[in-house]
Amino acid sequence: MPTLTRREALLVTAGALAAPAVHAQAARTLTVGVVSDPVTLDPAFAASFFENQAIYNVHETLLVARPDGTIEPGLATIEQPDPLTWRLTLRDGLTFHDGTALDAAAAKASLDRFIDPAVGSLRRADFGPIDSVVVTGPRTFELRYTAPFAPLPAVLTNRAGMIVSPTAVQALGQDFAARAVGAGPYRVASWTKNAELVLERFPGFWRNMDGAFDRIVIRPIPDETVRLANLRSGTLQLVDGVPPQSVPALARESAIRVSQIPTLGFTGHSFNCTRAPFNDVRVRQAFSAAIDRNVINRVVYFGTGRPGVGPLSPSVTWAFDPSATVPAADPARARTLLREAGHTAAVPVVITVTNSPLQVRIAEILQAQANQAGFAVTIRQIDPTSLITVLRQRDFDLCMSPWSGRFDPDGNTWVYFTRGGPNNFPGYESERVTNLLNEARQSTDRAARVRMYHEAQRQIIEDQPLLFLHHDAILQASVSRLTWTQYPDAVFRLHDARMA
Repeated sequence: MPTLTRREALLVTAGALAAPAVHAQAARTLTVGVVSDPVTLDPAFAASFFENQAIYNVHETLLVARPDGTIEPGLATIEQPDPLTWRLTLRDGLTFHDGTALDAAAAKASLDRFIDPAVGSLRRADFGPIDSVVVTGPRTFELRYTAPFAPLPAVLTNRAGMIVSPTAVQALGQDFAARAVGAGPYRVASWTKNAELVLERFPGFWRNMDGAFDRIVIRPIPDETVRLANLRSGTLQLVDGVPPQSVPALARESAIRVSQIPTLGFTGHSFNCTRAPFNDVRVRQAFSAAIDRNVINRVVYFGTGRPGVGPLSPSVTWAFDPSATVPAADPARARTLLREAGHTAAVPVVITVTNSPLQVRIAEILQAQANQAGFAVTIRQIDPTSLITVLRQRDFDLCMSPWSGRFDPDGNTWVYFTRGGPNNFPGYESERVTNLLNEARQSTDRAARVRMYHEAQRQIIEDQPLLFLHHDAILQASVSRLTWTQYPDAVFRLHDARMA
């Protein structure tokens, strides 16, 4: 996706903004099977992929990204009158699920909550060097910066662009996490933890919802076999996390349709760089050298997707570095590196993964390959909802750290690999990488950004704070009568889901 500058015509004019549509009566329910229950419905504190399947349907973003990365208006249009200012104009007549007005004052209150350090929102880092949010009219406001911030339009298509009801935030307090009030196509009706989240259609949504489902029911089903059995029986009509080995059989079933698209993200495991044994770069390099990523692609992913070596997916075409080729496994080099690091006996390592069959299979392959190269690996399985806590507390030696990806490369790099980055689970510190990524997010020169991202990727691959394994194909399935749009970040955005 091209970098947007103030010289470009940003998105579309306010004249293209449509009024909310009148709904057709449908009285239908779409039941969706996902891997895990959300932890929170509040975008200010949502930290893992498991929230996304819910919150992108409860909350609408200021801007929206199409599957090809093109950015369009969501709740607002955007323009850049100068390098330090982004001006947004909201659609006319917007309301939240609670009936209160979504105007410029409400947008400012929501964004201020994201960026106020006292609130502790995880979205604060998403906004880069922001100075203030200033209301300039009933439907207009500006995001003012202390330095240029090129990724902002893409940022506003994600959780940082979700505007929530300030009235509900104040009234609900801590309960807002479970009863979030946004302006998305569906509002929260009920949530029984670890059982089902029920969403009902919001008649005030700005898009045309004629023929849309009246209810979306999201059910957490960690077992991939059970999810598919429920899809086949019709209990579920849409499922996430289709196991790759099931794709050929599902493709032969006329009542089922498998959808796949290359991911924006990566599958990898964070090394804990803050403690032994992986505080030594040679040990991280040794573990990486022991791993045959092509075997993982063949045995676990059945040839779907492609082996990975760095943080940027080939789907981020303009910033991907094609010279970052996947290295062949080299157990002899791994043993040499371990000896250089002073290890003469097998190095004990615990790999932490969620208890899904796919992740356990990956861990078992890592265990077998690393053990042949001088490690003594054991596997710890955890519940998916515990993953983000384990990562934040750095309670691991090596822990799965999948990333669904972002349309701008800043979202795949800055959060993970800068000092103090919100997803710097490894505790990685590189002044060179931090400087490159900070400069890249300030530049409006696309060629300069490409050069900086390539340099940063090469340094990250050398330092190996994260064991990059794979760029998955997003594998999801539905009953064949269901039409819906698939996105390369794997998120279900179900405003346009319809049953034929």
